[in-house]
Amino acid sequence: MHSCIGWGVAAVALLGAAVAGAGDPIPVSHTDNGRRIFLHGTTASGRVVQNSHGMEGVGCAMCHGEDGRGGMMHGIPATDITFSNLTDPNGHEHEFSNRRHPAFTRETIKAAVVAGIDPAGNTLHEEMPRWIGLNGADLEDLIDYLQALSKPHRRPPPGPERM
Repeated sequence: MHSCIGWGVAAVALLGAAVAGAGDPIPVSHTDNGRRIFLHGTTASGRVVQNSHGMEGVGCAMCHGEDGRGGMMHGIPATDITFSNLTDPNGHEHEFSNRRHPAFTRETIKAAVVAGIDPAGNTLHEEMPRWIGLNGADLEDLIDYLQALSKPHRRPPPGPERM
């Protein structure tokens, strides 16, 4: 009986500590940071991600769509950049640019985002911005978000509030 009372007191103490800290800011998850970068070109802390085109307030979704599955932008095909598509073991053949390359890995996705290079060393189309303002953690968060977009029959989570 005493052990049940002890557990009850401990549970109430933990609940009290949780309520007392309720006014503290909620930490931002890495997936939320990746989502903000993808949708708005800003990090969860509100930092605008610099890119080679000087665009602000836009992210990958501007061309690749909110679901990452691509489309057309300025008459140029914007490819499906969901993680499952990028890492397809069959690789990719792009008729528009007449290039072929093997499947992406996390490291080659980073090279494509920052330097505009595919896994075969080909240069991506000049319309693809080079997102030079991303640090290592931001890139990991962005790739994790691309993985979240790959989940079948799942709508992308609602976008974060713009900073």
